[in-house]
Amino acid sequence: MWDAAFLAGLVPVVFLLVNALLSRRRASGGRVRALPPKEVTIVIPVHAERPERFEECLRSAVRQGSRVVVVGDGCEEPYRSLARQAAAEFIHLPEQGGKKRALAAGLREVTTPFVLFVDSDTELPEHAVRDLSTYFEAGVGGVGANLFVRASGSPAARAAEFVERAREVVLRAMSSRGNVLYLDGACMMFRTEVVRPYVLSDEFQRLTVLGRPTRLGDDWQLTDYVLRQGLRTVKAYPVAVVTERPETLADFVRQNVRWSRSGWIRVGRYLRGEGPQNPGLFYRFELVGTYALPLLALALGIVRLPAYLHMVERFLDPFTDAVMGLVPSSPVFHVSPLVRAFFSVQVAVGGLAAGAFGWAVARRLPPGDRARTLAWGMLGSVLLLPTTIYALLTFWRSPVWRGSARGRSDGSIVPTSALPPGPAGRSPLLPR
Repeated sequence: MWDAAFLAGLVPVVFLLVNALLSRRRASGGRVRALPPKEVTIVIPVHAERPERFEECLRSAVRQGSRVVVVGDGCEEPYRSLARQAAAEFIHLPEQGGKKRALAAGLREVTTPFVLFVDSDTELPEHAVRDLSTYFEAGVGGVGANLFVRASGSPAARAAEFVERAREVVLRAMSSRGNVLYLDGACMMFRTEVVRPYVLSDEFQRLTVLGRPTRLGDDWQLTDYVLRQGLRTVKAYPVAVVTERPETLADFVRQNVRWSRSGWIRVGRYLRGEGPQNPGLFYRFELVGTYALPLLALALGIVRLPAYLHMVERFLDPFTDAVMGLVPSSPVFHVSPLVRAFFSVQVAVGGLAAGAFGWAVARRLPPGDRARTLAWGMLGSVLLLPTTIYALLTFWRSPVWRGSARGRSDGSIVPTSALPPGPAGRSPLLPR
């Protein structure tokens, strides 16, 4: 038992060290000449978004110089008027059916070789379309932007920003080895004719969990599909998009419950052979490690508890004697000096690995707010453990998009056959 626990304990150490070290290496792949903005269409699905936030998103999209298509999912005003004022097109879906359906409605109107999906609370930097397009070298099917949380100084915003920078460390490590784990749904660009058949398919629109439809997973579904086509998914780290922050720590927890549920669904499908089948050993290591690491840390903590108590016995004799008196007398709870030495070394190495990973995250935080963001980020990381466990125990639950009461109460999804017609699709676009 102790041998297995010792070996299992090396997994998080290796995960943290490898990601911290590889995140400093340059991403693999090259850059190509930027596309003219007219070759890209921006699709923005919107539902129950705050008008001022949507207006900022729309303004940043229009200034890219590309065609902008807004899809009102079960909503019309003030979004139609704002779109008209910005010289953007507006598609109204009378019945709210979820983000995936809205993406499909927008994609039906796309005639350009590239499409950029942008969330309605996301603000694009200047020349985002131009800069993202330079990553579409031959063999690349999708490119994602680097996501940042809108700064407000609140604990929730700082915790969310810490989590995003931790994800960036992992994705940068993956970039040095090939494909990234996912393209963030807030801002992701694709070759139109690569993703068009999938976005319009029942496989994408009607993802089910235990026989129940779910609206989770549009970003990883698209990422996995591109990888299954033998194309690459990459991140454009210099393209920094800003998205809305969680207002409170409770919002932060709810957001991460939703993300964790989506992640567990993805891992389950991958283990069943429904994900990319040849993504490489490092990709598999990152996929399982990213989602399973909190559970592994909890299991190791439980298994190591007797060892921890024995290691501090010399310093806390009265307390340790009282606690160990409650432990049943069993060979399982006997900790030999050799095992204690092994675990002491492992704890020390684990601390160094956590420190290296923490520094890799810290160096990507705003210098003026680094200490406070780290402090709230560590608290947020502690909250992620019960969040991950709760998400695993309730992974089949699917929230209505944006939490609107106007969504269908049964969580069902309107079929793609109900979408308005669009231009006929063209022949698949080969990587250039």
